[in-house]
Amino acid sequence: MTDHHSLRHTFNEAASLYHEARPRYPDDLFSALIDSTEISGGAKLLEIGPGTGQATKPLAEKGFDITAIELGEALAEIAKYELRDYENIQIIKGAFEEIPLPAASFDLVFAATSFHWIDPSLKFIKTHEVLKPKGHLAIIHTHHISDERGDRFFKVSQPIFDRYDFTDKHRKPELPKSKDLQADAIDERLFRLINFKRFPVVITYSAKSFVQLLGTFSNHLAATKEVQHAFFEEIENLIHDKFQGKIDKHFSMSLTVAEKL
Repeated sequence: MTDHHSLRHTFNEAASLYHEARPRYPDDLFSALIDSTEISGGAKLLEIGPGTGQATKPLAEKGFDITAIELGEALAEIAKYELRDYENIQIIKGAFEEIPLPAASFDLVFAATSFHWIDPSLKFIKTHEVLKPKGHLAIIHTHHISDERGDRFFKVSQPIFDRYDFTDKHRKPELPKSKDLQADAIDERLFRLINFKRFPVVITYSAKSFVQLLGTFSNHLAATKEVQHAFFEEIENLIHDKFQGKIDKHFSMSLTVAEKL
């Protein structure tokens, strides 16, 4: 079995596909982030794991100075290209745990679908160290949620996921509803929770585009090419045969905001 530390390197193998296929974060999420933290133009932000810059760009457009640390070299190169017009952005290649950063220098540290990959023994401690007094940590996640109508695709496709051992062993038999999502757990010795919000999103996928999305997930990327091909082919055929070639996929983007103590 591929360990957690190794899995976080897999995204770099599909950097271009990751940029094209991953769902974008809604504008309302960034508005809520800015309102919660009361940051203003010129504030210094640190992003952990920007990927290809999908959460970086909306905040760069607001005029914030952003330092972004990306583990994957190919992902970082795409982010640099996508953000080439913004002089207020610096992309650093490397691991957040290993990059030296000045203490008490950032107004906000944020991580979009990446904070869970950071070493648990360091992520809150180092974040606390680099934040200014009363600075904030914002954790953004993308959740697969129930479509509230019976989740037919989820139920029909599960035998395929099970057969290839791609089912999340920690997930309940049914997808959660958006209202059931909870704030990220934080280290209450270092931070206090000040806001949690959910942002439901529905995206229509063709069979091909949904398979492209599946090709950006770490457990799929860690499989052999033969297993990937067979799995993706079965899912694509299922969508064509049972769902007229397209599905509506429901996500909920969550925003957890905490203040440095």
